[in-house]
Amino acid sequence: MLIDNTLLLREHFPQIRKYFLEYGKYLDCNNLEILNSKSGQKTIRYLIEDNKGIMVHSAYDPVHEAERIIAAHRDEIKKDTHVFFYGIGMGYHVERFKELFPNNSYSLYEPSPEIFYKMTQHKLLESIITKKIEHLYIHSHINESNEYLEEFNTNNKDIRLIVLPSYENIVKDKIQHFRTKITEAIRVRRAGLHTNVSFQKLWVINSLLNFKEVLETPNILRDIDHSQFAGKPAIIVSAGPSLAEDIEHIRYIKEKKLANIFSVGSAINSLISYDVLPDAVCTYDPGKMNHKVFELMIENNIDYIPMVFGSSVGYETLTNYQGPKVHFITSQDRSSIYFLREQLNIEQDIVMDSPSIAVMTFQILNKLGANPIIFAGQNLGYLYDRLYSEGIEYDHINSIVDKKKLGKALKTTDVYGNEIKTNIGFNNMRESIEQLTKIFKGTTFINTTKGGAEIEGVPFQPIEDVIKNTINQPIKKNDLWWKSHNSYSKTEMDNKMEELYKAMDKYNNIISKFDALCDSFGDHNKLRNQLKVGELLIQFNSLYNQLNQNIYYKNFLSFYIRVQVQYVANEVKRLNSEIDSVYVINEVLKFLPNFLQQCKQGNKELEQFIRHSQKNTGAKE
Repeated sequence: MLIDNTLLLREHFPQIRKYFLEYGKYLDCNNLEILNSKSGQKTIRYLIEDNKGIMVHSAYDPVHEAERIIAAHRDEIKKDTHVFFYGIGMGYHVERFKELFPNNSYSLYEPSPEIFYKMTQHKLLESIITKKIEHLYIHSHINESNEYLEEFNTNNKDIRLIVLPSYENIVKDKIQHFRTKITEAIRVRRAGLHTNVSFQKLWVINSLLNFKEVLETPNILRDIDHSQFAGKPAIIVSAGPSLAEDIEHIRYIKEKKLANIFSVGSAINSLISYDVLPDAVCTYDPGKMNHKVFELMIENNIDYIPMVFGSSVGYETLTNYQGPKVHFITSQDRSSIYFLREQLNIEQDIVMDSPSIAVMTFQILNKLGANPIIFAGQNLGYLYDRLYSEGIEYDHINSIVDKKKLGKALKTTDVYGNEIKTNIGFNNMRESIEQLTKIFKGTTFINTTKGGAEIEGVPFQPIEDVIKNTINQPIKKNDLWWKSHNSYSKTEMDNKMEELYKAMDKYNNIISKFDALCDSFGDHNKLRNQLKVGELLIQFNSLYNQLNQNIYYKNFLSFYIRVQVQYVANEVKRLNSEIDSVYVINEVLKFLPNFLQQCKQGNKELEQFIRHSQKNTGAKE
């Protein structure tokens, strides 16, 4: 490695320097040849079997080849595009990119440490590394690092991936693995963003409005006698189209008291239509339409089935149902977690937010010690082109899947090994269940859903066989299992509320200081007063830290506008490594005014709900 390259890595990428210092002598570079191309520039030949070789760059004119590579992406690289290069080689395409787009940020990933090591013996890294580089990743033979995925998880800019064409053959398996990883990372990020955009405000509003119900109802994990469920079979009945096929078996289980039956989501409507009522109905959806799930139940005057509700559920659901209620605290419930934090065992008492109520109920039953836990109607895919079982129809959701959706559907494997169609939401549910089976070990899990998606860790058994071989003995059931006293102590409520209102006053003071800072940013940036700009950046960092530590912002407002908060957090993290203070100011001014406006509007809305909650619960202001 050239001495200048050693010094550059030591200063800017010490971990990479350390890797090559310790392992460089073990790298096998015998299959790499440095050659002169016809045009005079150096290129690399990667030798494979029988002394055949693959050229990393053109054997004739690597520079001209680099121009073609960048030209193929040129129209997609906008002003704020971040470019991720997979495969560095000798770096000709990176150099061409720098010439055409000197102001764009970029990252470099080299999957072959041997090629990188060989390159650094013949070419200066300063030709491809500038102040616009954000990351340099070198694949290590020690262990696989997924550090690069952080860019695809947190970068606010559009990312353009540019793969050095020869690497499609040189590292075929690695590049396929890489693409799978980033595709999944992008999918997860988009799904999370969609969920947060849809529900960020509702989670907080519902939690505040539902807090009175939380204080007045028993917690299923804290206050209910676990012996009602521990060691006893429990069935999670979902609304999948297979449910109709097994409904008579569920009726038999109910009549013979062979298991505790938990209806999740829309399944209650199918069960009502077949006159098979469960031992509990479970709900958690924060959406404004969730209460419609229980309209049939209310219309039929069924007000004696306990409703097990997630504390961030759509508040209309609890307002409309007058029957017995039992709650569980969800990880999205900021009110309960703030006001009751000292009384909660976070690991045991909080149910992690999940893609469906079936997954939430699965967590609860595992924590209660139910065994075995059985899924019914959990299709997680389309059957007979239906979304829901027979007996479930809504005005706002079509139970029949239209042809357009079927055409775009994903594919998975069913319990019989056949290919079935599904969607991203169902896939997320399946993956969540599979992850939980690895956490809750020692319990028997059974999937009775005929034609449903295969769930790893939850083997399929027809429900007829389950009745015959597994749940063939009656269990002791108490129809009033839900009758219990709430154990929360309310003595700390007044103190927590007083603490919150003081934090809200401090928050308003911080925002006022941010407004003044914004004005100063603009004035001094125009003058290019580097010293003053540097001082203002110190003030910005101080205020930003104060904001993040503020109890009101940290526990409520930051969740109410979480998408905007995450965007700003990503930008601040990106700018922390920048040394040009004027550039940083310009970047901050791109997001700070809008962020402050979001904070002010969010605070204006949220304050009303906090005061309403305080009034309902009787806490002192």
